[in-house]
Amino acid sequence: MKHKLKYKLTNNLGLKLISVLAACVIWLLVMDNNDPVDTQAYKNISVTRTNEDTITNANKTYSVVDDTDKVNVYVTARRSVRSKLNISSFTVKADMENYNEALGSVPLEVSCSNPAVQQEQLRIQPSSLKINMEDKIEQNFGIVAKTTGETAKGTELGRVTVLTGDTIRIAGPQSLINIIGKVTVPVDITGKSTDSTDSYTIRIEDKNGTILNESQMSNLELKNMDGVVLKDNKAEVYTEIWNIYGDITLDAVLTGTPAEGYNVTAISVSPKTVNLVASEQAMRTLGHKLQIKDKFNIQGITENQTFQVDLNDTLDLYNNIRLEADMSSVVTVDVQVEEAGTRTVEYPVSELTLKNVPANKKLIFSPTDKILLSIQGEQGEYKVITEKDISAQIDLQQCRANGNYTLPVEVTLPEGYFLTSEVTIVVNVEDEEQEEEVELLTEG
Repeated sequence: MKHKLKYKLTNNLGLKLISVLAACVIWLLVMDNNDPVDTQAYKNISVTRTNEDTITNANKTYSVVDDTDKVNVYVTARRSVRSKLNISSFTVKADMENYNEALGSVPLEVSCSNPAVQQEQLRIQPSSLKINMEDKIEQNFGIVAKTTGETAKGTELGRVTVLTGDTIRIAGPQSLINIIGKVTVPVDITGKSTDSTDSYTIRIEDKNGTILNESQMSNLELKNMDGVVLKDNKAEVYTEIWNIYGDITLDAVLTGTPAEGYNVTAISVSPKTVNLVASEQAMRTLGHKLQIKDKFNIQGITENQTFQVDLNDTLDLYNNIRLEADMSSVVTVDVQVEEAGTRTVEYPVSELTLKNVPANKKLIFSPTDKILLSIQGEQGEYKVITEKDISAQIDLQQCRANGNYTLPVEVTLPEGYFLTSEVTIVVNVEDEEQEEEVELLTEG
């Protein structure tokens, strides 16, 4: 029995071996077709840097050249292995202790978290981290807040204060420090209505006005003047929002007296009121009247005087108060002076009687609203008279052609009174705009 079994196993042994080899070859062919070996790239893998203190402790700094801190890893393996890999499967390290000064680079090491991938199956490109080594310097720079947006209605930006300080220290590569032109803190005040303290990212521009990119910023250290590093390159900013206060009355103070026999009969301030932007405390101190600091000297005058002043000169005397944005600071003060027994009456232009009005002409009067009549009594006495006691007219006979005309105003006063000066008015004559007649044509 044993001889028969042995015979069966050894019978046609060569043929059986050939069959086994053929099966292996077929299996390999099937595997190559269904699970082929190929090379696949995994791109833009970040390089992890270690032992950077070996550079910083030597008071040196470095910057990456040619974006070599992003590499591609190539894996040569079967598809079944490659399909289980992604970017996070790889770790690429640059040990800064291995810096080669002659080459200006650090060799890179790559590893894979999947044990099915052998080291010899990995290839990395570029194979080294190229760096530019420089001396590290530190320099002071002024920093200012730069606001954008508009505050809530009825308010304006009062003041912004960089709590970190007006100056900061910036440390980094000498070549990068040398190109810094401006350091600002962008502050968005859109919709703000109350005071607040917030953190904002510091923005650095080069001397051409170009904002430093993320890579450049990563090579800088920003500190306050005490040497404390600013976390996330941010500065604290205190923003004050002030209210707008309307209808603040302006008050003018005269000095001196008119000439003998003359009196001040009216003081007119234009504008009469202004809008101010101020803190609450400042407005409580000011109240609702602003006295102009300029003293208006009328010593010895015998005729009306007009003064023009800049209101900002007055506001400069107060803390935390200013004019509302886009409001003119020019203030006009008119002082009306009349001889004793003389009074000025305002007569409405609309009450003038017009004689010989030209046809189809548009008339524009200057002044538009009123003319001033300086009236005196025959004995130097004056009783109160009003426009109702007066009549006035102008003759437009000569105003037939377009142009400007200065015409005398004929004034009739109550008995015993006369005008101290001639009264005139300017009339601008233009063609009256005629409405065009449009004939409507209809089909009959």
